[in-house]
Amino acid sequence: MPGFSILDHVRPGDHVTVGEAAAEPRELVAHLFAAAGELEPMTVLCGYSLNDAWRTVHPGRPAVKSYAAHGSLRKLAAAGALEILPCHISSLVRYIRDGTVPVDVVLVQLPPADEDGFHSLGPSIGYLGDAMDRARVILAEINPNVPKTASSRRIHRSRITAAIHSATPLPTSPSRPAGPAEKAIGATVAALVPDGASLQLGIGAVPGEIAGALRDRSGLRVRSALIGDWLLELVDSGALDVSVPGACATGIALGSRRLYDFIDHNPGVEFVAPGELLSPAALASCDPLVVVNSALQVDLYGQVNAEALGGRYLGAVGGQVDLFRAAHLAKSGLAVVALPATDPSGARSSIVPRLDGPTTSLQSDIDVVATEHGLADLRATTAAERARRLIAIAAPEHRDSLRA
Repeated sequence: MPGFSILDHVRPGDHVTVGEAAAEPRELVAHLFAAAGELEPMTVLCGYSLNDAWRTVHPGRPAVKSYAAHGSLRKLAAAGALEILPCHISSLVRYIRDGTVPVDVVLVQLPPADEDGFHSLGPSIGYLGDAMDRARVILAEINPNVPKTASSRRIHRSRITAAIHSATPLPTSPSRPAGPAEKAIGATVAALVPDGASLQLGIGAVPGEIAGALRDRSGLRVRSALIGDWLLELVDSGALDVSVPGACATGIALGSRRLYDFIDHNPGVEFVAPGELLSPAALASCDPLVVVNSALQVDLYGQVNAEALGGRYLGAVGGQVDLFRAAHLAKSGLAVVALPATDPSGARSSIVPRLDGPTTSLQSDIDVVATEHGLADLRATTAAERARRLIAIAAPEHRDSLRA
């Protein structure tokens, strides 16, 4: 490794936190894994990753923890080599800040510093700023491909213990063409969004279809923990004007190179920590706030499982509950679960009598559930009414068994 060795800075027993998404330094992570045998025991915390290097980790070498089994970490979870922290993202940030989750070393990818010596944190804030505040050592991979984003969170080069330079392309969000189910869900959910609404959509095929169905809206705002290329769709159609102060706030961007170019030096897209994204002052300006999240299952009470199926951890608690509850704290808000009526094979219903995994969101946190078969409005409903409405939007071939 040019300049320094991981072994010069990381000690056996250290807790290492790795930047997620575009903040993950792939070269540094590769060197960390190569040195893992000399650093045992060592624990590594990582969030969303699209780095295939994680799939090569042997159980316990190092011990790997995450709040999610997304991207490349899903195969690690399937192999039993990933320990899940099933906590809200707001709690994870708090645990890092107060030392409940230890941070000795941070590995991070950053854009080059400005003329005053400050590095932007790029398109990934999340837990990163608080982790760097706690770290003994910060090892950085400086990459000119990382966009410089608008944020109050940044780091001076004097805080960086050691750095390398790379020109690794940024990870882009995997995408697949939307099918009929995603298109139908997108149109159904978009009908709930009025002019002037604030949106949380996440990434994936359904958010893209929702954004595409909002072309005729005006004055939309974005307050989303994660943004993808759907942001460009809203801007291109004129539904979102990022020249308006406060029009777009997010914590992580994960999409195409075009998205990264759009947010580079763009003051209209502000990157904030989770606490700022959902602060009472921020939520007061959201009227309404429409929060859309995905799920693996919804039961007939309206409870949501976004985490595990068949004993396998596939998702996350993440920000789902934080965001749904934020919708209820806003001046007016709507908490929407959007999911296909069946799994990809069509054999298993996503509307179920009882959840197969953890209850991620409570029935009291959910307002509306949408599938390709329609919308179940669960507001002010009894248990029996909820069940009837949810069965009505299940796949037709599964409705009789649900009624039984």
